[in-house]
Amino acid sequence: MPVWQQLQEELGPHGLSIIAVAIDSDVAAIREWAAHAPELTVLVDREYIVAERYGIVNVPAAVWIDEDGRIVRPADTAMGDDRFRAFAHIDSAVHHDLLRAWVLRNERDLDDEQVAANMERPSPELQLARLHRRVAVLLHDRGDTEGASTHLAAAEALAPHDWVIRRGSMPMHDQDPFGTEFFSFVEEWMQAGSPGYSLRTGRED
Repeated sequence: MPVWQQLQEELGPHGLSIIAVAIDSDVAAIREWAAHAPELTVLVDREYIVAERYGIVNVPAAVWIDEDGRIVRPADTAMGDDRFRAFAHIDSAVHHDLLRAWVLRNERDLDDEQVAANMERPSPELQLARLHRRVAVLLHDRGDTEGASTHLAAAEALAPHDWVIRRGSMPMHDQDPFGTEFFSFVEEWMQAGSPGYSLRTGRED
């Protein structure tokens, strides 16, 4: 997050507003984190509304939206820095430099047709998985852990490689989103060919 704060300070005077969205069911953990976070707007998306609207299936990700509300760059992996470069094989500076070019010089690396072609359109299975996951959150909030677990299992079966659903639901399973279950999921995801965004900005593999 410090890098995004730095970019906000650098590019904010030129019109950029960075909004961080935590796609997570653990609101308490997000509030604790946000209390020590930089001075950015931080939203919590427990129902995955932002994820669904903008096609986010993995995090960290970024979507660029212009002042007219148009998407000028669709969802794509966007690392804040290179701490996980050896794991993710992504050079974070590539995305940051593209952002600078857009804000400072109105230079886009994608035209409107390319933006449309690279938007993640949900399959019927993913749409149903998101519905199951949303129901699970409501049931979990009401104390119905058994019902929540049933719907989470259905969501994960329908979208087994969606990071937002799989990793984002771990707190409802009382699992550590950085623990053993997470790394087991990562291995499973990699064995499936690391599915995700069609844009591969900064990829080194």
